[in-house]
Amino acid sequence: MTKYLKMGLLLLFPLLFMSSWVYADDHQERPSCRVCGMWIDEYKKSSAELVYKDGKKEFTCGVACMLREIEDAGGIDAFESVKVHDWVSGKLVDAESATYVVGSKVIPDMVPNYIAFANRNEAEAFAAKEGGDIMDFNIAYEDVSPVGTTAPFRLRTAVTPGKGNFSVGMVYGYTQKDRIKNGSNGSQPYDFISSNRAQPRAPSQFEGHQQAITFNYSPTDDLALFMNVPWMERRSKTFTQAVPGRINEEVGNENGIGDITIEGRYNLWRSTRWDKFATVLLGTTLPTGQFTGTRSLTADPATRTRLIATGPALQLGKGVASFTGGLLYSERWKDWWLHTSALYTVNPENDDDFSFGDVANIGVALHYTPNYDVMVGVELDTSYSEKNQDQGQKIGNSGGTVTNLAFVGDWRFLNAFGGNFKLRGSVGLPIYEDLNSRTVRNARGQPFEQVQLGDGFFGNVAIQWTFRDSPQM
Repeated sequence: MTKYLKMGLLLLFPLLFMSSWVYADDHQERPSCRVCGMWIDEYKKSSAELVYKDGKKEFTCGVACMLREIEDAGGIDAFESVKVHDWVSGKLVDAESATYVVGSKVIPDMVPNYIAFANRNEAEAFAAKEGGDIMDFNIAYEDVSPVGTTAPFRLRTAVTPGKGNFSVGMVYGYTQKDRIKNGSNGSQPYDFISSNRAQPRAPSQFEGHQQAITFNYSPTDDLALFMNVPWMERRSKTFTQAVPGRINEEVGNENGIGDITIEGRYNLWRSTRWDKFATVLLGTTLPTGQFTGTRSLTADPATRTRLIATGPALQLGKGVASFTGGLLYSERWKDWWLHTSALYTVNPENDDDFSFGDVANIGVALHYTPNYDVMVGVELDTSYSEKNQDQGQKIGNSGGTVTNLAFVGDWRFLNAFGGNFKLRGSVGLPIYEDLNSRTVRNARGQPFEQVQLGDGFFGNVAIQWTFRDSPQM
């Protein structure tokens, strides 16, 4: 229960702290973008001014957010006037009569990078120098999506958001596994161990809690960096049967900092309409989590060696850096986003002669954005893990194939501090598992199974603040 209280406090504190900002848009002295929350005075060259029929005035940091605000209001007829800054003269001009360039090398505000021009000839000259497509207001309005990208939970987006983009988040995650998996067959742990009087032990439940701080930063328009600093709390339960028919339960707990993840995404290609993206991902984990290398007092009957006594489920780290690489692809169709990934992780042997199995992973995510504040979606990922190795011996009850299905969503609930806050969440479960197991014999020649836990469910909740430092134009 204390873990759930920690989660509540983790999320409640910033909500209480920020509650005084909910109505800030109506009273703040420093105007911010109606859509993304960026400070308008940092985006004077690209900002837009929207006046509603009732005289209410709003500002956006640029054309993309202007188009989103128009769409959210039901169309251009909801406004008395909509004006944008001409890129050349800096003067406000009518948005409907302006000419726009999208997909150039210049990213002045939010993406897609629409840039407004009062004169079409100047737009053509700009596109000839910096690249991009030329379009009028109606085409730009039909082309824009409610958000520049969505952020999957179980894979990564191929979209890099532009130089100076920064976000920090607090994340809580929970995982539970509670059924024996012998290949793809499942059974209740107690039924499994009680059905074989020679079965010395069997895992009965695993619970994992993770609190983390995450950081995202884009030093260039094409490069995005990510860091995850986790705190792990893990608990495992194991049924034991030292005497046939007499079943007891052991409980193991470990907590502490986990391995820190660092990733970089480099955008190799994107379409000029900002609707298709191909990106390479490279990452590593730092061995900051504890790996307990104490060996058991007795030899394992399958490998006939003294193995690491603490099981992988209770290890807070791998004891060595791991390395990940792969490709990402993202595509949008107006309100819909598709994200795909193919990644491979190499886990070298650590100083205790133990190595976790390498992992190949593919994933796909489909997200729907009815407006710029809300995203809902579904994500599917499949991973294949090689068997762990201890002193060169493959561990029979490790590795296998798992396919997970998750339902995800996020809600941008507040603009503050020159950026915006999102509440994000996901919940899912494994829909297919084929986990490795091994049949061994005890000293009396009686067979028993070394197996793994599976099934169960997982969930995540997070609060994230996003800000973009204005590029110097």
